[in-house]
Amino acid sequence: MPTTAVIPGFTGEAITPVDDRYDGARRVWNAMHDRRPAVIARCGSAADVAAAIGYARANDLVIAVRGGGHSLPGFSTCDGGLVIDLQRMNGVSVDPVARRATVAGGALLGDVDRATQQHGLVVPAGVISHTGVAGLTLGGGVGRLMRRFGLTIDSLRSAEVVTADGRTRRAAADSHPDLFWAIRGGGGNFGVVTEFEFALHELSELTVLASYHEMADAHRVLGRAQQVMSGGAPDELLWTSFTRKAPPLPWMPAGIVGRPGIMSVIEWSGDPDPGMKLLSELRDELRPVASDLGVVPFGQIQTEGDEFFGPGLLSYVKATFADELTADLIDVLADRGRRLGSEVSQIEVLSMGGAIRQVAPDGTAFPHRAASWLINVPASWRSAADTDREIRWVRETFAALQPVCSGGAYVNFMDADERASGQIAYGATLRRLQAVKAVYDPANIFRLNQNITPRAAS
Repeated sequence: MPTTAVIPGFTGEAITPVDDRYDGARRVWNAMHDRRPAVIARCGSAADVAAAIGYARANDLVIAVRGGGHSLPGFSTCDGGLVIDLQRMNGVSVDPVARRATVAGGALLGDVDRATQQHGLVVPAGVISHTGVAGLTLGGGVGRLMRRFGLTIDSLRSAEVVTADGRTRRAAADSHPDLFWAIRGGGGNFGVVTEFEFALHELSELTVLASYHEMADAHRVLGRAQQVMSGGAPDELLWTSFTRKAPPLPWMPAGIVGRPGIMSVIEWSGDPDPGMKLLSELRDELRPVASDLGVVPFGQIQTEGDEFFGPGLLSYVKATFADELTADLIDVLADRGRRLGSEVSQIEVLSMGGAIRQVAPDGTAFPHRAASWLINVPASWRSAADTDREIRWVRETFAALQPVCSGGAYVNFMDADERASGQIAYGATLRRLQAVKAVYDPANIFRLNQNITPRAAS
């Protein structure tokens, strides 16, 4: 492993193991991944990214790309290779008249939310503000506004991409359209995105019902979720339920905290008055043990999970999709929820549909637009002594879900042990993605991801 690095044409910071900043610079969000790269190249421009790619290729170093560093499988770091670190490239500029935001590749969701909310505008994205924009977007981008405004990729208008040959390309509908199609759901397989251009949407608050039920009520709550969301629910309505231990929230009675149950967060992104009426009626009908209902500023709700899911946790994840919350599926969710270990682990049941389905199935590389529910099984814990228990719980839960779900996997909610399962992640888009990969990365230098192996179109 080199102790110093001189990267021709590079104007950023090249950090190696002899640097006092090394241990801090190599740290990523998921503490499962304690790796030691040979070089961390903190880039300040697309030209720096190109120089770092050239240096890695000349020295036969594997490349990891770090935007926010939130990659659950640890793909944003590596042992003995080069990390292209974009954290210095975190600027966000907003044109409120054109309703466009230009977002640098190292920006976090919080950077985007703070800039856009000054104008009452949003990019539909994830739910934890210290998540990186780049990784979330390239995988598709699910979040609390996806039924109203679509996935994050559905608001993407163009992207600046540094490809494996060191060239900087602008990918858009009218410029490298094959690359533009592929980066909308194909992950980081095709290059390093140094800039995104997003269309913005008007929104500054949400009406939110949060509730807790005992696990014995799983069929009543999740059965009602299925009825509501399959019965022509407005796009403004998003239903998320979790089997998890009750967290210490201000509205949660102390005697319930730590008890496994059904947490639900039902959100309305339209005008507050009809939203308050609908959510009040649902609360009266569902009769939760504890609940909270109110209108919440968007910037506030985007940060409410930040501390609970902060850096330094050990995490492992698997996910799949379901067409319907059947009785058999609810049985599995309740049974596996009763076996929870960590107070941070959970099974997330997230409603899809709405605006997601307004894009043609082959309009982007995201292959799961017809799914009704995303079933996410993320485990997070604080002590290494619990690692075997938590990983086993995720794997056993995922196995139990297979017979009662429709299958497939979301790229951003897969761990490293699923990397060979490209068909699961990319579905019907895989062959086309392989052809695009063969054009822009024929040597597969961007392979620390849910990898797509290059294959020329037949």
